[in-house]
Amino acid sequence: MKTISCVLGPLPVDRIGTTLAHEHICCGDWSMRANFGPRFCPEENLLARAVEQVNRAKAAGVATIVDGTAINLGRDIHLLRQVSRLTGVNLVASSGFYDQDEPWLAGQEEGFLFDLLDHECKHGIAGTDSRPGLMKCAVGTHGLTPTREKILRLTARVAVENDLPVFCHHEVSTRLGPQILDLLCGEGLAPQRIILGHAGDSEDLDYILSLLDRGCWIGQDRWPYDGRFNTVASRVETMVQLRQRGLLDRVILSHDLCVYLGFWESMEASFARETLYEGADFTYLFRTVFPKLQAAGFPQEELDRLMTENPRNFFAG
Repeated sequence: MKTISCVLGPLPVDRIGTTLAHEHICCGDWSMRANFGPRFCPEENLLARAVEQVNRAKAAGVATIVDGTAINLGRDIHLLRQVSRLTGVNLVASSGFYDQDEPWLAGQEEGFLFDLLDHECKHGIAGTDSRPGLMKCAVGTHGLTPTREKILRLTARVAVENDLPVFCHHEVSTRLGPQILDLLCGEGLAPQRIILGHAGDSEDLDYILSLLDRGCWIGQDRWPYDGRFNTVASRVETMVQLRQRGLLDRVILSHDLCVYLGFWESMEASFARETLYEGADFTYLFRTVFPKLQAAGFPQEELDRLMTENPRNFFAG
């Protein structure tokens, strides 16, 4: 039986249940945490908030959350393990590097970085027995720099070596999806093992179809950010078009929300809100989006399949 690595151990993929396939528990810079400690990130407050928010998702029926936090976005395996233990929700950790062209990535040999990632896939993350269930990489608005190309190549090699799927953050404004697929697949990674994240940000259906024609998955994973990356209405229309073409079986739905995102504001300001982003939390799909999709003709059984069968099939390969 195929299994997926969760932070507390392997899970048979047919038991993945309703899954949020791209969320974040904490994106908190480790340099800031190491130097300023609780002034930047009070860990007890973070744990309590994370448990509260994950329990909301659990009450909505969510069984598994994939944490898409790359190493250099502040991945915290010990926090993920605590949250999973306290909530009973399966959490899947990611390995890999985000989109920063930082000297620690630019100057290091590809083989050395490969070995670092390969080791934690085989032996566990940061001294734990938690192994990643997903590889993460990213290509942002500045495009495919030499460092980015190197990271994509080695990410694909690690994924092939350890039989893991890949989620690649990509900005649709760059229209670099085909080139990203060329780089990843050029290292032997099958397209059906790749999610091109945030593809749903595009209002260009032809661009989305061109990606699906390559055999990959697409991420419709930023629903709560209505008007920021795309609108909910536009995303619903794209879903209708994909449904008419019989392509929903390669669409991954999620929020791309974070319990604490240290980019924009202090933890105190962030936690003053009841929700994670404006009126949204990990239940936004179920509360707000699904009624709109149902009004557009999606039966509940189809929505259930999108949240269970699609993630299961993606992780099963």
